[in-house]
Amino acid sequence: MKLVFLQLSLPVLLLASLTGNVLKRSQSDSDTHDELRAVQIPVCGLTHVGGVPSTLLRQSVALRANVGQFPAPTSTKNEKAQAYFEQGIGYLHGYALVEAARSFHEALRHDSTMVMAYVGLSRVFTQLDDSKAAYEAAETAQKLVRYASEREQAHIQLRFVQLKAVDSLQNKTLLKAYRAAIKQQLKRFPEDAELWLMAGNAYEGQASGRGQGSSWAGIAIYEKVLRKFPNHPSAHHFLIHAYEGQAKYQKALEHGKAYASMASNLAHALHMYAHDLMKTGNSDEAIAQMKQTDSIERNLYKSDRYEPMYDWHHIHNISLLALCYQYQGRIGEAEELVKERYMTERPISPEQTFYNKMGYPALLINQNRDAEAMPMITGLTTAKTPGERSIGHSLLGMIQLKKGQLDLARQSLKASLAELKEAKKGKNSGRLSSWLEPHPKFLAALIALSDPSEREKGLADIRKFQQSAHKQFGPDPWAEALFQLEAIVQVAWQLNLPEFAEESTKLLAKHDPNYPGTHHALARLATHKGDIATAERENQLARQGWAKADAVFLAQNFGK
Repeated sequence: MKLVFLQLSLPVLLLASLTGNVLKRSQSDSDTHDELRAVQIPVCGLTHVGGVPSTLLRQSVALRANVGQFPAPTSTKNEKAQAYFEQGIGYLHGYALVEAARSFHEALRHDSTMVMAYVGLSRVFTQLDDSKAAYEAAETAQKLVRYASEREQAHIQLRFVQLKAVDSLQNKTLLKAYRAAIKQQLKRFPEDAELWLMAGNAYEGQASGRGQGSSWAGIAIYEKVLRKFPNHPSAHHFLIHAYEGQAKYQKALEHGKAYASMASNLAHALHMYAHDLMKTGNSDEAIAQMKQTDSIERNLYKSDRYEPMYDWHHIHNISLLALCYQYQGRIGEAEELVKERYMTERPISPEQTFYNKMGYPALLINQNRDAEAMPMITGLTTAKTPGERSIGHSLLGMIQLKKGQLDLARQSLKASLAELKEAKKGKNSGRLSSWLEPHPKFLAALIALSDPSEREKGLADIRKFQQSAHKQFGPDPWAEALFQLEAIVQVAWQLNLPEFAEESTKLLAKHDPNYPGTHHALARLATHKGDIATAERENQLARQGWAKADAVFLAQNFGK
């Protein structure tokens, strides 16, 4: 039996201030000259840091307003150095890593012995996944310790404690030691906002936490930051992520609105606001915020002359924007973005190249344009990284499954699992595993469901997958899960499993009652039960939600 997936989106299930006493210091011209000589271009003697050219990370940058800054006193006497440092911290906490590095380097041009700028660079380099560069920047800060206040010395010490824990992320003893070290320094410097933010980050489960995780302990700390330091942009930012992780989307939306207002020129702040506009039923405004995010980024790349591939956030934003367009049935606009994503190189974390490559062929499969997708899929199956190859075989298996070629689909599944095993041997295996594993699992469950002799196993596996999908809270995974749940409803009807179709429709409605596709699924269920009035009402709601949809999309779902 051939299967037609009109809306299948394959699973990813997938990526600030310092207060306290300022120690007065003396700085002679000769001291400054000596320290300047100690720091050479390129950064840390490296031509690249985390895949980004050091020349770009050192490129001059202007002072900008509304990018998440917050007063952060340091020991410098240079006003411009101080301003650039605060800009760097705002960018660091807004995950604009290139701009953060540029800002910290600009601070050093105005004060070459500003230790906190080196601490900031070390934190940027950790997020760029370059341990060597992160250590070298921290070691440079340590060499300048005579210029540091006691509070700044505490930050240098904490940097080394964190780096040690980051080197062994599964070591809970080192994580506890890092948390204890932060707590100890907070007793000494309770008015240091940055220490409080670091404390919240440390409760994400790993020492590499940067505010994207979620725990009630972290939430309590970030809420305390807002009481002690009202209107702190980064505290609002981290609370968005934290409340999303607890599925408290309305609370996340409140902090998203605040963050976007306080950091209106920071791309990620607007993007974060869009996260929960989408989840709470306002897809139009979510799209508007992400388009503004995109505009900020593209204007920056043009004015400052660097390639989007060096900004991880660009691909993330256009990926989510494409999902929002897909949500509204605007497939043509979604296709433009996933094509750009496919064509963009990934110098940062190249083992994750599959993330860039999978969206375009997957969308083509969704639209039953399998012939157009095949050349890309074939290329993925023989690509450089095992992640790409695993995804390629999974996509190939989906096409084979649609054609009813179960044996071939099983062969593709086997190949995908083999490449997944290979991917786990490499760098960041835990992260890669969490992103890649759902693909062959989903394919395996659909294969079993499509085979009458394995139907019960298939149903059991699909139900497990549905529950896993429904629990996703990150913006991309949440939207992708929505389309997965919708696809399962369609498959259930195509396989003539009305009870399972009803069960799956109810789960889809629980995941997102506002989605037009949910109303469309409810209309189909009502029609099956002979409830014509409900079917007409739900179909009308679906049409309203898809008012901006492409004509081809509407024809697929409602007929001509």
